Amino acid sequence: MMVTVKKLGGSAAVVIPNGIAREMQISAGTVLHLSTTEDAIVMRRQPRRQHRRKLATILKQIKPQAYRRRRRELGDDGPVGREAW
Repeated sequence: MMVTVKKLGGSAAVVIPNGIAREMQISAGTVLHLSTTEDAIVMRRQPRRQHRRKLATILKQIKPQAYRRRRRELGDDGPVGREAW
């Protein structure tokens, strides 16, 4: 398929035909990675971010035994310096 390079401000722009955009699941705002070879410009869709994990899932992975020493370090030693308690 042939497309024409157009001027857009100080840049060059290529319009991606709707059929190709639909096939590649590209829409306005999609991040593309551009690279070049000797005679081609390659556009690749950035991998989609992983879905955010739920807090409950993250908390299940915490092992309290790993924080036993930390609790001693952060124990209730009282104020140090001019803190108001």
